[in-house]
Amino acid sequence: MKFSTALFTLFAVTSTLAAPLASFEKCKSQILNITSACTAEVGEDREQACVDSLSKKCQAFFVNPLTVEEECQNINENEKESLIQFVKEKHADNNLYCHMESDGQYCPFGDILITTKQLTEQDFKKAITSTCQSKECTRLTIESIQTTLSNTKYQKASSDLYLKWYKEGLAYLKSETCTKA
Repeated sequence: MKFSTALFTLFAVTSTLAAPLASFEKCKSQILNITSACTAEVGEDREQACVDSLSKKCQAFFVNPLTVEEECQNINENEKESLIQFVKEKHADNNLYCHMESDGQYCPFGDILITTKQLTEQDFKKAITSTCQSKECTRLTIESIQTTLSNTKYQKASSDLYLKWYKEGLAYLKSETCTKA
């Protein structure tokens, strides 16, 4: 009798611990899928991806991402916040990436967000400097960089080098040198 009680207790504890993990994995999987569908990614047709991101479904998702999967209501607050911040970062990047100026050109910093090539410091600085030619691109780039920097606490492997570039780029975009351009 005691063995079956121990076995039942083990099963109950295992089930209790596994349920939140399964909920998080389901929620995360659904959020990653919808984020991917609602944001432009490397190799995609930029124009079509940007049109897709403006759909009612995507806009509703960006406002409240945790409503896409019922299991998202069963995860802890830290997991919820982590997923919400992930979506916010992707949304800010996508807004920048998809913004087209009146001359038909995209924001320079948006181009480097989705490049397949290895980013160099020179590429980064050139994109930041070129961004200053447009107030709207500057605003969107500042928003994108600030969101990325505020989300680094949720990311396990943020490159210190890229974070340094982002901080320096943000300072430049907010400087008089840029705002007078």
